Amino acid sequence: MRFPLIVAVLTLALAGCALGVSEHADDPHYKAGRSDGCWSATSRVPGDPSTITRNEEAYKSIEAYRAGWNAGYNACRIRDDSGGGMGMPDSSGRGTGVH
Repeated sequence: MRFPLIVAVLTLALAGCALGVSEHADDPHYKAGRSDGCWSATSRVPGDPSTITRNEEAYKSIEAYRAGWNAGYNACRIRDDSGGGMGMPDSSGRGTGVH
């Protein structure tokens, strides 16, 4: 009785490993997009679009780059319930700290 349960658990675990793999994973455009997306997620300043790192032409025309950028952004983005980025509270209503 335990053997079928063990087989089922192992099958699900192995199937789960393939879920996060993109069909474009070996494509250089995917890798570049993923890098840009991750960089954007970790360095973005809310309200300042110049802090987004993205090749707009590639994003619009190359599926692998677009898939990589979205995957990288989502993988590297850290959120909490207070609405801030990188696990920090939302600071959009605060000043710059420069006096």
